[in-house]
Amino acid sequence: MSDMFEVDQLQLYFGNDYVINDKLKIKQPTIGEIVDFGEAQYFSVVYTITAIPSDMKSRLWDIGLDWTELDDFELFIMLAPTLSIDKTKLLFGDLDFTKLKPYKNRENGDILLADLESDVKIDKLVYLRIVNYLRKVHNITPKIEHAANKTTKQILIDEDRMKINTNKGKPFKSYLLPLISSVKVRMGYTKDYVRNEGFVEFFDDVARLQIIHNADHLLAGCYAGTIDMKKINKAELNWMKEI
Repeated sequence: MSDMFEVDQLQLYFGNDYVINDKLKIKQPTIGEIVDFGEAQYFSVVYTITAIPSDMKSRLWDIGLDWTELDDFELFIMLAPTLSIDKTKLLFGDLDFTKLKPYKNRENGDILLADLESDVKIDKLVYLRIVNYLRKVHNITPKIEHAANKTTKQILIDEDRMKINTNKGKPFKSYLLPLISSVKVRMGYTKDYVRNEGFVEFFDDVARLQIIHNADHLLAGCYAGTIDMKKINKAELNWMKEI
């Protein structure tokens, strides 16, 4: 079962499509495609698909649902059909999430999403493969929050609502721009080169740049005598190490 959730790291780096079955695959966009598509909209779609009930505490509460009693897949079943194809096409191509409807699996009684016309089916296992891949690509770690009692639950809901109200109306601030600028200047890349980089490749460059920068400073300190070579972790000097 665990093999189903493994993502080939080298294929991830080279931006290969992630094929789930003959009806469903996920494309990894380039930085340029995200720029053209719209960075805010792109990340909104990613976070909607990978959302868990803890991410939407107050919004679920306001429609009469307790996030602690809602399964991740149940939330996906609610959210997926709200995503129009113009929002999901960069990742899922021609798959139209708005045509997905809940059905009961005759074999085991479980609920799944399906578009009977195109024969696309998303059961819980397929859903887990989708979110596992998207979380790996975008370095998303789900934050599951539980409430020990009613008081704690209300506090968490109020905090979530306050955070939403605080951020409401704030202009979008690009997450990618400072990273693109830093990598371009430091590595000597052209804008066209960065545009053609896959998402994972680009963020690998960002991480590798930090590792190289740190290793260079440690070596310089050792040669200058300001850092005791015996007291540093030798692995920190290996800028070719696994990220």
